[in-house]
Amino acid sequence: MDHNINLTKHIFGKFTISSSNLIGIYGPKQFSGTGLSDEEIKKVIQNPIGVKPLSSLAKGRKNALIVTDDNTRPTPLKRLLPHILDELKAGGLSNDKIIILVGLGTHRPMTPGEINDKFGDQIVSRYKIVNHEWNNPDALESLGKCELGFEIFINKLVKQSDLIIAVGNIVPHATAGFSGGGKALMPGICGEKNIEETHWKALDFSMNEILGEIDNPIQDAIKRVSNKAKLSMIINTVLFGANEIYALVAGDLEKAYAMGIGYCREVYGVAVPDKADIVVAEAFPTDIDLRQAIKAICSADVVCKDGGVIIVAADCPDGVSPQFPEFSKYGFREPEKLFNDVNNRKFKNKLLAYTLVAIGRIISKNKSAILVSPNINREETERMGFIWAENMQKAVDMALKIMGNEAKAIVLKRAGELLPIVSSAQ
Repeated sequence: MDHNINLTKHIFGKFTISSSNLIGIYGPKQFSGTGLSDEEIKKVIQNPIGVKPLSSLAKGRKNALIVTDDNTRPTPLKRLLPHILDELKAGGLSNDKIIILVGLGTHRPMTPGEINDKFGDQIVSRYKIVNHEWNNPDALESLGKCELGFEIFINKLVKQSDLIIAVGNIVPHATAGFSGGGKALMPGICGEKNIEETHWKALDFSMNEILGEIDNPIQDAIKRVSNKAKLSMIINTVLFGANEIYALVAGDLEKAYAMGIGYCREVYGVAVPDKADIVVAEAFPTDIDLRQAIKAICSADVVCKDGGVIIVAADCPDGVSPQFPEFSKYGFREPEKLFNDVNNRKFKNKLLAYTLVAIGRIISKNKSAILVSPNINREETERMGFIWAENMQKAVDMALKIMGNEAKAIVLKRAGELLPIVSSAQ
């Protein structure tokens, strides 16, 4: 019997895998209902964990800085920010004393249209919203050295603000263990060199040691930098389905974040019985470009046997990487050469190299990686080290030809935010 499979993004169409080959289809857990109501959101924000309410924290403050994520993340800011802003207003801060800073990391700036879509007309018209300038030294200021051994340069608005709130979403993350928490500040509003060094350090660890693990050196450094920056409160969602709010946490960085990670594991942690020869990894919703979409490969790596085949389904409307035109030039073909070139100072763009090395190492230990994307052509796909496939069915058929008719396959839906746990490894 054949299984007809539809991915979340229907542009890929249906494809079939025989039941004799298919171990299972896995994705974030689904829940009934529409998630938290506005009244429940308000209640969580008004009763934070381990810190005073925002209305109390705002009293006597000169100004406030709200750091958010950008349009590569699904955080429902239109629902959260009105409650946060009401609390700040209740504490005596007028609209002109509040700045919203979009933590881009090294992503491209959000356009005015994207900002309007993300924040809504009412907030855009009443508050100052600015994109972080990660590549502008004049927009940055030193916070001193961090525990990873390098000096931290962070957006100047941090030192100019005496109340800082970080708003984001928690999902498993291949560089930091989990997103959310203090990651809004580091690397969200740090300089390029800091972001490079933070990511480069993660190369010291396997995917199993970082993805979904909270106790790691990267996360520890993030917390320490957040404390140096005097982060006052985090407000983090955990989402399900069509970006409905499964849970919301607000409060102290460590206490509220730990609770949020518990909720995150409930939604995104999935038990897989064994590793597979073939892993189909859907990159949605982290597939605005290929540089984001490769997060799906990180999840696939956890459940793919060495010498297996990974198939990535990624929309990539922005192409390969608008920020790094050299991304496709170097590709994932020679990760160790690139790693050595960086360490020997022959290749200077460390942040670009991090992604190419990390993903290149995963691809190189497998027989092949196949990319299916309507917005990346065959020439560019192959130049980066992927096998090109016109559609998902051809990709699956190709993988079975490579691995043999008895090969076992796993399908990971929304793999870019999934935390697969192999049961046989327990």
